[in-house]
Amino acid sequence: MPISNADLQELAKVSLDEYLRNMPVDQIATERPLLKKLMEGRKTFLGAKQNVVENIRKSYGSNFNWAYGEEAVQFNKRNTTESAAFPWRRAVDGLYLDHDRLFANGIKVREGQRGEFKLEQNEKVQLVNLLDEQMESLKEGFFAKLDLELHRDGTQDADAIAGLDVLVSTAPAIGVVGGLDSATAAYWRNYAKTAIATGTVGTLAQEMEAAWRRCIKNGGSPNFILAGGKFIDAYRKEIVVTNQANAGNVKTLDAGVGSGVNTGLYFKGVEIIWDPQFEELDALTTPTVPWEKRCYFLNTKHLKYRDDDMDIVTPTRPHDILAMYAMVNLRCALSVNRRNAQAVLSIA
Repeated sequence: MPISNADLQELAKVSLDEYLRNMPVDQIATERPLLKKLMEGRKTFLGAKQNVVENIRKSYGSNFNWAYGEEAVQFNKRNTTESAAFPWRRAVDGLYLDHDRLFANGIKVREGQRGEFKLEQNEKVQLVNLLDEQMESLKEGFFAKLDLELHRDGTQDADAIAGLDVLVSTAPAIGVVGGLDSATAAYWRNYAKTAIATGTVGTLAQEMEAAWRRCIKNGGSPNFILAGGKFIDAYRKEIVVTNQANAGNVKTLDAGVGSGVNTGLYFKGVEIIWDPQFEELDALTTPTVPWEKRCYFLNTKHLKYRDDDMDIVTPTRPHDILAMYAMVNLRCALSVNRRNAQAVLSIA
């Protein structure tokens, strides 16, 4: 039997709802480690005229002096804060399923009110299976693209948000970020060290130590380390493993450590996570500093992702096209309130 167009739209919305709305963090695939980490600290975005605004302290404005006896106390008028504004943007994705494709799968769609037609059980199973595949592809495609865009600098599209590449920049003294000019605001620069030589064992670890100290000085220890494959390979060579316990016994040694994107390699007790998207970014563009050679020391206390929850829509089809439409909307922004608590390094 046929299915009404109204029932088809309702079924599509329910399927999307099951796949997308209020997804728990742990359902974000671990091969998207940046998105997963940002989702852990996700803030609900309730709306703003144009920007997400971060209030930042640029100085203490201290007028500390020594005084004795009748020496006059010096007073000053302090201007210690600034506002960094990060525009929010709307991410969208959508699909359509034409009625002829449904008909080819044994499902006939008829114009009519809900409940006017009722599918046979085998038809319903076939339709649900077809919709599930479409919705799964929509979900995976949306989050894969969102994760990729959260890495980029925002120049790829007029409506794109600023991502990791600009918030934690390889050239931190260049550019306006959040409305503040990094060239003049020294406090508004992350730490960056590029083209680190790896020919001598110990050099890379020393540079990582220097970056770590700068982060601690300005905002606390980083809690998330994200790196590309080439950087991870170079860091692995810095570590010499010795095993002399029970030397006379037969042992099994495994040169591979970690599992999946978890490398099993640590710095200061924080695991270094491999980000597969770095390869995609190098293939997508030709950056001055290759992503695969980068390593980020991130303090997610000062790096926040916000969105307004997924909006699921089943638009009314055009009068001249026989198809079912489904789409998702998500307003989001990525902001930082202490750039100098973040660091990026890269090898030569």
